[in-house]
Amino acid sequence: MGYPDDIEYEESSKKINNERERLINALLKNNEGIISELDIELVDDILNYLIEKNQFDKALICIESLLKFFPYSNEIWQRKAVIYDHKGEYSKAIECFDKAISINPGDEEVLINKGITYDNAGKFREALETFEQVLSLSPNNIDALFNKGLVLEKLDEFELATECFSRIIELEPMHKDSYYELGYCYDYTDRLEEALVSYDKHLSIIPFNYNAWYNRGVVLSRMGRYYHSIESYETALSINPRFAAAWYNKGNAYAALGILTRAVEDYLTALSLNRKDVFTLYNLAGAYEQLGRYEEAIETYTKAISFDKSHYESYFNRGNCYYQLEDFNKALRDYNHALSIFSDNAELWYAKADAEYNTGRFAEAISSYRKVLLLDPENHEAKLDLANILIECELYDEAEENLKSLTICKPEWAEPYYLLSKLYFVTGEIEKGLINLEIAFAFNPHERFEYNFEDDWEMIIKFLLSRTG
Repeated sequence: MGYPDDIEYEESSKKINNERERLINALLKNNEGIISELDIELVDDILNYLIEKNQFDKALICIESLLKFFPYSNEIWQRKAVIYDHKGEYSKAIECFDKAISINPGDEEVLINKGITYDNAGKFREALETFEQVLSLSPNNIDALFNKGLVLEKLDEFELATECFSRIIELEPMHKDSYYELGYCYDYTDRLEEALVSYDKHLSIIPFNYNAWYNRGVVLSRMGRYYHSIESYETALSINPRFAAAWYNKGNAYAALGILTRAVEDYLTALSLNRKDVFTLYNLAGAYEQLGRYEEAIETYTKAISFDKSHYESYFNRGNCYYQLEDFNKALRDYNHALSIFSDNAELWYAKADAEYNTGRFAEAISSYRKVLLLDPENHEAKLDLANILIECELYDEAEENLKSLTICKPEWAEPYYLLSKLYFVTGEIEKGLINLEIAFAFNPHERFEYNFEDDWEMIIKFLLSRTG
């Protein structure tokens, strides 16, 4: 049973719609008698009604009927342009705007709407020129300044956009949307404190804008203020609980704090709202991986891949999970797949080299370590690992060359000296081995050798005895 107020509202709404339909039918039939009933507000009401119902063709027929009676009405030509804009027929919209401007060249509203259509069509420079034309007539036109700022944002000209929005605030200190856009510009240009102030000012005017609370949370996260960012995300979610991006970013904030179980909860909530979001799946899998829940991580990376087969990061990290489970062949398969998508990633080549080493593919591992150093010549760990496998493959000269270069690049790093001592013991150069061993112990006296010292001890004893004899 409905309440009386509800019934009255429904009856009133039905009556208004019936009247709209009567006027529309009259226009569709070119009924001249209807013209005396119309004014521009009623025309706008009819056209907006049709636009909301996506009945653009019917709206255009109504406009054509009106233009037969008022061919020099710049307002009706402007309405026709707006309908074409809604249809995505931007060239036709511009033609209609130009017709309206030819009738009244000083109509700033028509010029602004023409600029907005250029913006919608992706013709940003033309849009800017149109807004500048308005500002040459009226330097303080807030609509022109605001739309100019929006276009400058799309062109990544954030400093100029900031000038537009700041000017608007000078003219109209409570212009809420300019504070919002200033927050965006300051965020993008790493002026984070100013971004935060702008979003706070916007929210003091419109406290229930969940997008602004969300953006505020993003800024706070970028500042490393994760607990405060979580509060902002939660406020956004209290207004719109189905805001998947806020759940996702709240999960990221918890992950940054190392509170992984809470991060997992938030990622799962985000996925309940958007199950195909690859970024959320990827970060959820990463949280599982950090928790050591490798099987769940593998399953989740696999889901991410099912939605985006070009997401090399998911192949890479799924490979890392297989590696942790010592399933090196599956790890290698995933690393190879990731490299087929992004072949210039040194970290990937390094992981591939390690997997190849663990599966006994020494020649391939050597090639992969060399690829790492080609892409990242300063990767000293990779050079050390390459030297180690070169020794195992009895490629002593290249191993010695790599290790000596490491002692020059990082003269106080003990590990190259350990490996040099191993190399020299293996090749029978015991004295050189002892010298490098002594240097290594000087830097790192508490560490044991990284090779099997017992296998070399007999050679060392014989060498020392020969010297005393």
